[in-house]
Amino acid sequence: MIDKHKMPSQAMLRAFDAYGRTNGIRSAANLLEVDHAVVSRHLNTLEAFVGTELIDRHSRKLTSDGEEYHRRISAALEEIGNATIVLRKRHSEQLLIWCSPGIAFHWLNPRLSELESLKNVLEVELRPSDRAPNLRSNEADGDIRYLARDNDQQYDARLKLVQIASPAVFPVASPGYAAGVKARLRVTADLLDLDLLHEESDLEWRLWFEQQGIGSLPAALPGAKLWHAHLTLDAARSGRGIVLSNRFLAENLLNSGELVRLEPADAQFRPAKIGGYYFIARNDRWSGRSLARFRNWLTSTANGFDTN
Repeated sequence: MIDKHKMPSQAMLRAFDAYGRTNGIRSAANLLEVDHAVVSRHLNTLEAFVGTELIDRHSRKLTSDGEEYHRRISAALEEIGNATIVLRKRHSEQLLIWCSPGIAFHWLNPRLSELESLKNVLEVELRPSDRAPNLRSNEADGDIRYLARDNDQQYDARLKLVQIASPAVFPVASPGYAAGVKARLRVTADLLDLDLLHEESDLEWRLWFEQQGIGSLPAALPGAKLWHAHLTLDAARSGRGIVLSNRFLAENLLNSGELVRLEPADAQFRPAKIGGYYFIARNDRWSGRSLARFRNWLTSTANGFDTN
């Protein structure tokens, strides 16, 4: 049993945590939606309880004792909040799933009718975002993201990943653009003299050229940077250049003839896989009923899809 005489009240701790986050009594009061006099009273009572100053009243900054205490109690309060969210969500039928915009637009959107059939047992909100959510703080229940082979992002032990697909990538362009460069595209290296389209960097093209056996590349590859997969595909469809894609994203555009695969006249591109699509969630949420049901639908749908 916790000795109440050794523990400050929750109100004191929340007031001090809010002050440490905002560096002001009125700001802390706004954050907690209480009167500033209430926050001031809780802070004074807490300092009397612990027997030392936590706030320098002249600079309004935390003292060294205050900084250490704030760091520790903030982590504890965050853990209490996360534990509560996890417990509530474990039995919830509502999910917030983030995904990169290209996946949402080109792959999930055509399958929304199948996804909506899950709503007999699940309520799924999909939120396209170029930024990955902070899963550690429960900003989302799960995330679907493409990770290149040399991706620098590290996931800590509190998160779990499963690869849902690793499709081969290949150059595509509009039929008009492909016809216009046909005579100039004899071998793979000729692509370096054409209009390459990139997302946020030229990393994917560099990894692809590496798998084609071309190790000597210029410091900057030619072509525009458009940040999102759906924008690069749209630019290629409009005849602006060549983009690396896969059937996971470009299936409909390839089937309709709006995009075509490029091949050099005197050689063949080597099959290349430079990354994969992953579902990411918290370890302690991974086996929850709702999340597991969605994850199983996602992996079964992707596994049944032609990713060659």
